[in-house]
Amino acid sequence: MKTIWHLLDTQAEQYPDRVLLRFADQQWRYAEAVALARRAAGVLYDLGVRPGDRVGLMIGNNPDYLWAWFGCACLGAVTVPINLHLKGDVLHYILDHAGATVLLIEAHLYERIAALRAQLPTLRHLVVRGSDTAPPDAVHWHTALSGARPVDPSPGSATDLHSILYTSGTTGPPKGVMLSHHAYLHSAALFADVMIGATADDVFGTSLPLFHINAQAHTVLPAIYRGTTIALIEQFSASRYWRQLADLGATICNLLAAMIPILMKQAPSADDRAHRVRIAACAATPPDLWRAFEERFGLTIIEGYGLTETTGFCVANPRDAVRVGTFGKAMPGFELAVVDASDQPLPAGVPGEIVIRPQRDHLMMMGYYRQPEQTATAMRGGWFHTGDLGQLDEAGYAIFIDRLKQSIRRRGENISSWEVERAVNAHPAVLESAAVGVPSELGEEEVKVVVVLRPGATLDPIDLIRWCEERLAYFAVPRYVEFRQSLPKTATERVEKYKLKAEGVGNAWDREAAGYRVKRS
Repeated sequence: MKTIWHLLDTQAEQYPDRVLLRFADQQWRYAEAVALARRAAGVLYDLGVRPGDRVGLMIGNNPDYLWAWFGCACLGAVTVPINLHLKGDVLHYILDHAGATVLLIEAHLYERIAALRAQLPTLRHLVVRGSDTAPPDAVHWHTALSGARPVDPSPGSATDLHSILYTSGTTGPPKGVMLSHHAYLHSAALFADVMIGATADDVFGTSLPLFHINAQAHTVLPAIYRGTTIALIEQFSASRYWRQLADLGATICNLLAAMIPILMKQAPSADDRAHRVRIAACAATPPDLWRAFEERFGLTIIEGYGLTETTGFCVANPRDAVRVGTFGKAMPGFELAVVDASDQPLPAGVPGEIVIRPQRDHLMMMGYYRQPEQTATAMRGGWFHTGDLGQLDEAGYAIFIDRLKQSIRRRGENISSWEVERAVNAHPAVLESAAVGVPSELGEEEVKVVVVLRPGATLDPIDLIRWCEERLAYFAVPRYVEFRQSLPKTATERVEKYKLKAEGVGNAWDREAAGYRVKRS
């Protein structure tokens, strides 16, 4: 296939009456989807969008997102997916940096954009959806879509830029990851053929946001590649998740690591197995919950690894040789290595930075948009430097340890914040947590954990420390505990640990001040 549009159009010619999309109680067939996407392209064309122009998409999980996304592919325009919860400086930065000329938003976000519009010289048109009318200075999406003239698709090329996805920016401004049509299509095929082993009978379900690479490359495009169906959920609800997948007929789902313990903490229900899901694709699955999750919900976890820069999953456990606690081996088209600070390969069992190299062009990002220096740093030596700490086991399977900048150094010991969080999150009263290193009076760092409790739950800090003592090495047990209502997060739901680190100890409870000493056992 040359472009994403060619994939959709070709499948629609072959399977016009197959169901492409199920959403709530509605469904759309392939032929209907192509017609709607061509009309969406017509709306954008009438607003002056031409090949290469950037179009911002700031809407939730609903069919309009897909019509606009494929409409951009039809025109040869570049999509700029934006989290609909962004506001202020970060939102302004992305729109301004990308040079978006048109922005499609939810109607309730209008005031948020209106406050920034005077500072966005390239933004010519605002399009709103989700309301009966539009403000005077905006276009009403559904009115425009119903009257739009379908446009002929741009010929395009597989190596053309399709999307600029802005990364979380945990240590600085977001970086715009440029992904080509070819990178998307290769990733979709790899996911369907190698990682999942999908068939035309599978239905790809997701509640993950469409602005994220996962939903785009591992739900939407693999379903179309296989000529089958997308089961789209508006947003994740732990109490309704399995029922929603069952109602939509999903057989494949994608999970974030944080969803695993949250789903496991739900009360047992008849819905737990009243679904057709056979495989859950995931990353960073807690090893202690892996098999229990499979048994409870009647499915198989396929663990993988990837980033926006790699167009999603590029490493995965072989389906017939899964190793719990690892994320597997490089899939076809990629190489993986673990290297030291001098970029020299490390042997099995020795931790270092995880690096990824494509074996052919156009499988990964084209670079960071308008940031050549950051691109060169990330891609030095032809390897993408992930910033993740990991190691290989004796069979060559990769094991994730931590983010390099999120590991904690305490009294000569390197501590994985991920391991601390895994132990804390396993407590039945805990919803989520973040572990960071804070300054120690003895030099190096002490471990601080910031904890969000489940609604209605209470927890004594000493009880949490005792819980951790049973699950962590003595030197990794947190010294400081702070309870909060929420954690600071980026647009893609990553915890902004640099903010927590900058706060230091703050008002956290201190087990040493409380006279509690952890046993060295």
